[in-house]
Amino acid sequence: MKRFSLLPLCCALVAGCSAPATQNSAAAPVASAPTTPTAETEATTAPATKTYRVSNLDQPVAQDPAEDAKIRAVLKKIALAPPPLDTKIPDKPRILMNTSRGPITLELDAKAAPLHVRSFLYLTGKKFYDGVKFHRYADLLGNGSGYIIQGGDPLTKNAATEGNAGVGGPGYEVPREYNDLKHRKLVIAAARSQDPDSAGSQFYITQGEVPFLDEGDGYTVFGKVVKGQSAALALRQNDVIKSVTIQK
Repeated sequence: MKRFSLLPLCCALVAGCSAPATQNSAAAPVASAPTTPTAETEATTAPATKTYRVSNLDQPVAQDPAEDAKIRAVLKKIALAPPPLDTKIPDKPRILMNTSRGPITLELDAKAAPLHVRSFLYLTGKKFYDGVKFHRYADLLGNGSGYIIQGGDPLTKNAATEGNAGVGGPGYEVPREYNDLKHRKLVIAAARSQDPDSAGSQFYITQGEVPFLDEGDGYTVFGKVVKGQSAALALRQNDVIKSVTIQK
């Protein structure tokens, strides 16, 4: 079973990604002026060397056969094709995330992580995140300073499936993108499983610095909170993403 998460020091990282997040079980290490693409906006096109891959939705995600069949049926129903690579995206798109704790503005970095940013914009346009819950709140350092809040699993939209939060995704996977962005306070990063190239829709926001998540294969940071910091720091498990929109 793939779970997306992040692992703190001795914690397990899982993503679907666990210590932060799990994605399938997606895990976060278990992680802005509005612009639109125009002829005048410098845009980034995703590289061809590494790209998205379709998820194996026949892989078991739960030990109980009946539960496994139910969850995989849901994931197959909501699965999307990977984002197209031939559209241009702005270098620093801004995202407005309305949560039960208040609005949060994120500035994404398409130069540093073009595939992750492209995917996040794509899923936002599909309203994939609307109604999703934050399903994981964890201190990855174990000393009260390394909290992350993880969300993005579509299984949390439905009471019948949210008990399996951590294994859901969009039907495709995003490869690890290595860059100079670090796990500082209030950044957004991709949750994944133990496979570095298995990120999907799950992400986490750091509520403190978590430097060990930058070590080794690490986790991809692809943006930061630029407004609504108090709301981002107040997020807890079961808080809801009411809507996510690309700022114009």
